This record gives sequence, structure tokens and C-alpha cells, in this order.
Amino acid sequence: MTSAVVPSVAPETSGDAALAFLETVSQTFQRAEAAAGEPIDRFYRIGGYIVRLRFASPALLPLITPALGHLAIPPGSPSALTVCLWDSASTGTKMPSPPWSTGDYIARGEVCGYSDRRIETAFHIGADALSILDKERDLAFFWVRDARRLPYYESGAPLRAILHWWMRDHGRQLVHAGAIGTSAGGVLLVGKGGSGKSTTTLACLGSKLLYVSDDYCLLAQEPSPHAYSLYNSAKLDAGGIRRFPHLAPAISNADRLRSEKALLFLRKLYPENIASGFPVRAILLPSITDNRETAWKPASAAAALKALAPSTLFQLSGAGDAAMAAMAAVVKQVPCYHLELGTDVGKMPDIILGLLARS
Repeated sequence: MTSAVVPSVAPETSGDAALAFLETVSQTFQRAEAAAGEPIDRFYRIGGYIVRLRFASPALLPLITPALGHLAIPPGSPSALTVCLWDSASTGTKMPSPPWSTGDYIARGEVCGYSDRRIETAFHIGADALSILDKERDLAFFWVRDARRLPYYESGAPLRAILHWWMRDHGRQLVHAGAIGTSAGGVLLVGKGGSGKSTTTLACLGSKLLYVSDDYCLLAQEPSPHAYSLYNSAKLDAGGIRRFPHLAPAISNADRLRSEKALLFLRKLYPENIASGFPVRAILLPSITDNRETAWKPASAAAALKALAPSTLFQLSGAGDAAMAAMAAVVKQVPCYHLELGTDVGKMPDIILGLLARS
């Protein structure tokens, strides 16, 4: 790999331990790339920025790229962020043991002493995956021990930590929210898991509405609220599969549904309905009811923030005051509504369009 892609790290602008580990990771990727042969580049426009993914081997390609496929662009333009990806199993390149102990881990994956103003580091034990970002050089690394063991949920929302860190410093906050609407504007759907976000978004597929997000999207607050798509994926439990049987052809892990939720890549079925983003006109707080008809009523900005912030902050490594401030700014700029979901989901597109007409 050329030094233009992975430059040497100068130790004067960050902690010695973090920089030394970053250099170790960088050198390990270069060895992996050399061992595997030809690297593979893929380019994406994410949140308005061009992101380059550089794979040392093909092993991670089918596990990382499907969720991002709707944002793919041809090569040629300079990238704002480069992410280098590899696994040890396919490249035969061992990652040196980390210089920290298990006591240095924080619940969201952060590693004490290895993140600062320049460098962000996270290790997710369940996925056996390392994410590290050099913000000064707009260069990141993603490593897993064995691509074949990457959990399905990582394929559904790949590179989440790295994209969160980098986009946060470039005016885009990654949030746990659904998003559907039209090119003129859409709604954010916020709430904890099981609140009805997926039910609402998936009920609108194939209608006049565009899909931006089922679970995660990027949110800009300036000059006005705007949602950007990250992934074209969705997850369904057994009940969701029964509710939306027409989505079965998009399931990517049909052979593992006894132990995993169904992971769907919606671009496969609805390529024309997947959008890169739209202005945010309203925020909806869904809740599931036993009523047949769906109803809505105004909600406060405080209620919207309470529905949006906890699940976002809990899931993202390093999320804190800046993320909270970004979300608080957005909920104050657009109307918010409680959406009491009825069992007749076929009417959902018209309900959303009606709310957009009011906003």
C-alpha cells in the first residue's frame, strides 16, 4: 500500500500510547494488504461526503458493502475519509495483542487511554472487531479476527463507530431513528426498540414515500434539519416476517433465523424507493396499540428528545454532550407528534403524507 493512503504517524499531537497503537495498526494493515495481493476500493457518498473503503482482501466485501450499496458511486473523486478494512483469517496476518487490559473497556466499546482529540478507538468484544480513527488524517481502520464470524447485526449497520466519530466532526450526527418521506421532506421516527419504528417504515415501502432509514441515519441541523441515509437494511423478528411476508425475498440470512433476526437489504426489492436523504419536516414518536386505526397527537420537543437521545447515546462509542446538543437543536426546529399505531398498517403511507402536509 502506498504511503499516500497510510501515512506515517507523527507523535506530537496526541497521546504516545494511542499514537503508537495507531502506527501498529497501520503497519499491520499494510502487511495484510501485501499478503492478500490486490486491494479492492469501493466509493460511497455518505452524508454528502465521499468515503473510500479499501479492502485488503475480498473476505469482508459481502459483509460490509450490501448495506451501503444504495450510496455507491464510481471511483475517481477524491475521498474525504478513507477506511482500511481486513481480517486476519483471510490475509494470514496476525494482529498484535492490544496494549490494554480488559479493565480498560467501557460498555460502548471505548478503550480508556486510547481516545483523545485526535484519535478514537473502540473494541467491540461481541464482534471481535477493532475500530480506530485518526481524525487529523481522515484515516480509519476496521479489523476483525475472522470475517466469517462477523455478527449479522454488524453487516446490517457496518462501520457504525467510525462513521459516527467522523461525521460528528463534519456536521452530521448519527442517530437511532427511522426516516421516511418525499424528496420535499420527511419524518424522523424515534423511540426505543419495539416502539414501532420498523413497522411504520416498512409499511410505507412500495408507496409514494421514500425510505431513508429503518434504524440509523445521519442528522444535520444546519442550515435546517436534514436526514441522510446510511444503510438500506432492516431487521425483523418472527412477528415482523409474518406481518410483511412480501419482504421475504430480501432476507439475507434465511438459513439462520432460529438464532438471528431476519436481516433484509431493501435495495434488492425497492431500488427506486431508497433515497439518499431529505429535509426533516416533523418528528414522530410511534407506539404500538391494539386499535385498528392509527391516531396522532402533538408531542413536545422534550418528549421527542427523550425518545431519541437515550438509544442513540447508549449505542454509539464516544457519544456525549455534542451528540445531545445536536439532537436537542433539531427537535426544537420541527413539529413533533405522538403516533399511536393501529393494526391497519396499509393506511400508514396516507397518514404520513397527511402529517407532512401539515408540517
